[in-house]
Amino acid sequence: MHAGKQPLMPVAQALERLLDSARPFRAITEVPLAGCQGQYLAEPVTSRVDVPAFDNAAVDGVALRYSDLGEPGLTRPMPLRVAAGDAPATIVSGQVARIFTGAPVPAGADTVLMQEDCEIAEHRVRLPGRDTVTAGQNIRPAGQDARHGEVVLARGERLTPQAVGLTASVGIATVKVYSPRVLILTSGDEIQSPEESPLPGKIFDSNGPLLTQLLQQSGFVNVHREHLPDDPAIIRETLNDLLTDSAQRPDVIISTGGVSVGEEDHLRAVLAEQGELDFWRLAIKPGKPFTYGNLGGIPFFGLPGNPSAVLVCYLMLVLPMLRRCCGADAVLPTAMSLPADFTINKPAKRQEYLRVRCVVDAAQAVLQKHPNQSSGMLSSAVWADGLAVVPVGCTVAPGDALAFFSFSDLLSG
Repeated sequence: MHAGKQPLMPVAQALERLLDSARPFRAITEVPLAGCQGQYLAEPVTSRVDVPAFDNAAVDGVALRYSDLGEPGLTRPMPLRVAAGDAPATIVSGQVARIFTGAPVPAGADTVLMQEDCEIAEHRVRLPGRDTVTAGQNIRPAGQDARHGEVVLARGERLTPQAVGLTASVGIATVKVYSPRVLILTSGDEIQSPEESPLPGKIFDSNGPLLTQLLQQSGFVNVHREHLPDDPAIIRETLNDLLTDSAQRPDVIISTGGVSVGEEDHLRAVLAEQGELDFWRLAIKPGKPFTYGNLGGIPFFGLPGNPSAVLVCYLMLVLPMLRRCCGADAVLPTAMSLPADFTINKPAKRQEYLRVRCVVDAAQAVLQKHPNQSSGMLSSAVWADGLAVVPVGCTVAPGDALAFFSFSDLLSG
């Protein structure tokens, strides 16, 4: 059957096959927290301590025994002052302690009152009535956030700033993360570096920088790039060198261009010769020529050459599989359902990912479509907040609900 007549694989089926083929990355590195850069945990994080390590005050005020409270206006002696960082102290029945946020609650106390609820003098305090107080209030108990020996972050969790803070709070200074070597292959004799002077018939490479930034913002920092000309012999030689040199051998290969049906699209043919081609051509717009296979056991993603197709295919297909290879269960964020403010009269033949902006109109969030949805355009992606999904066979009328993925949600994991 002619390649152009082969049925296109649905996006959902392609994603399922990608996730089913995912295998854990073998490349693991131990890094300090300052250098983890949003990467994925290769081992769980287990707490070395209780967090907090002791009962401490959640507010500035006074610490006392709840049983010492009575009618409003009762006064008690205040012989102690406890600040954050002080050693633990003790009070006896009938005493209160001046206490500040984060300070250890003195032994013998079981409740902390806010200073606004008391009348504090130099060594005595007038207290509110018991009926306005709850026993144990304003105390953060030891181990509230984590217990010694407890797993606080599982393998596959992404080290977001919040996760890094939690890791530090349990006494862990270094973590083991997945660190796959990702190789980006740009292809085409028409491509030149943005550092060069413009040449006739050439275009500047945007896909290489685009993919590099997408990967790094997704937590994959070990990224390398090579450019391939439109020459099958050089493509074969380059790929063979990469596979046989242990220092250069990648864990993932992502190519752009060379995977369509043109006479100069050689990369897919070389992949089919030297590796295993799993599938090619999807019912996706932009990105129909998307290719997936393996080369010497290395996952190989063949992305189209148009930059907006690169963006969509990376976010919706490549990144989910990379996350699964890092042990993540959730590989895509939950889509929001928002109404469109535009019309599409022609039923979609492929699942379309529109570059849209989410705006508030009459107190209702709606999706605006950029007027130019060409797969060669990146300015529309800069203008947009994310992608709206139009399923196969569907039209769109104003008010129709569409699945919306924001770029920030897609990249944050």
